[in-house]
Amino acid sequence: MKTPHMLDYLDFDTSDDGEGISSLDAMAYAKAAHWPALAAEVSQLLAWCSDAFGAPGALEEGHAWDLDLQLQNDAGDALALHWDARQRQLLAPQAAQQPALQLSLTLSGPDPFAQQVTAQFLGDSA
Repeated sequence: MKTPHMLDYLDFDTSDDGEGISSLDAMAYAKAAHWPALAAEVSQLLAWCSDAFGAPGALEEGHAWDLDLQLQNDAGDALALHWDARQRQLLAPQAAQQPALQLSLTLSGPDPFAQQVTAQFLGDSA
């Protein structure tokens, strides 16, 4: 099944807590030359989630979905990373100076959120 949005860098694993909340966990590794494409892919995914479900935030506070983003350099040092929902872009000021980067992303939300993300971006692969 072909999906409307194909992912080149993010590879997701899905899980659920048995109480109606699902998590989609992804990790991507990119050399510096590929960082702009990875950042664009993550931005596209998060913009779609924001458009479809509103701003991310704590589920216990009534948000429809939440996210956790982390970025590390090759040495394992944490780097600043932020999703700017208003500008629809991923901000990582130190990324361009790194030879390689590892990005971790977790999306969480009620099962219908996860099902729609899966259908839109992962097709039958999740």
